[in-house]
Amino acid sequence: MKKIQNRVKNVCVILLFSTFAISCSTDESDKDGIPDTDALTAQEVQLLLESDELVSAADQVLSQLFLNNDTSGKTGSTNECYAAEYTETGYSVTFNNCVLNGTDNVNGSLIVTYAVNSESASYTVTYNDFYVNEAVLNGSRTILLLGATVENALSYTVNSTMDLVLANGTNVSENGERIFGFTIGENIEDIAITLDGNWNLTVGSDVYAINVINELQTKVGCTYIAEGSIGITKNGLALTLDFGDGTCDDKATITYPNGTTEEVTLRD
Repeated sequence: MKKIQNRVKNVCVILLFSTFAISCSTDESDKDGIPDTDALTAQEVQLLLESDELVSAADQVLSQLFLNNDTSGKTGSTNECYAAEYTETGYSVTFNNCVLNGTDNVNGSLIVTYAVNSESASYTVTYNDFYVNEAVLNGSRTILLLGATVENALSYTVNSTMDLVLANGTNVSENGERIFGFTIGENIEDIAITLDGNWNLTVGSDVYAINVINELQTKVGCTYIAEGSIGITKNGLALTLDFGDGTCDDKATITYPNGTTEEVTLRD
């Protein structure tokens, strides 16, 4: 959750790349007749909610490019590890061994196309053989800033169609919609961060469908997702993951089709 807190700052700069960060600690024993292969593991929960984490490695450079983009005469710029070409509607960037966040090595190219008017703003990022360390991404994400539906609130939608090959050779594909939001309170710790939406994920031979049943929510002062639930279908097996009623704790509950429940412990 600390990751999304840091990214709230980037939201206001480039219409936001973001994600909820979470992982779980649980055993993988048989759940009252449910085979281990169908039970939800800690690693799977993490991947389902963090599958766009590789893309976010480019946040810092995209923020800089967005701020530096001045279409009045600027057609390109060169950094020690990337080159950018600007147009009236966006820019294209080629990376050459860029080190981001102190650890991520980035290579490849992306194209950003954006549209801004008095009522809305959006941009689409297309990745072409975009490497983060040894993982490679292809596909596109469109980010639409929805603006304030209530006072002191901001939300935005991310639509993704992405294909990834992880460092271990695993093929991952994702498509669907996530709706992120935050509401500013009187104090920093009162900022509420939310996630809604539906998306599909294929990891190797496993196929998942994720549906947010009750909007996921937490506050900046809380390390974990504190409220909401999601429905998950894994290879046809439907189950739910409930994060609670708003209490800031490190617990969540998995419910399997046969009614079996399992409490999991969240961690950073």
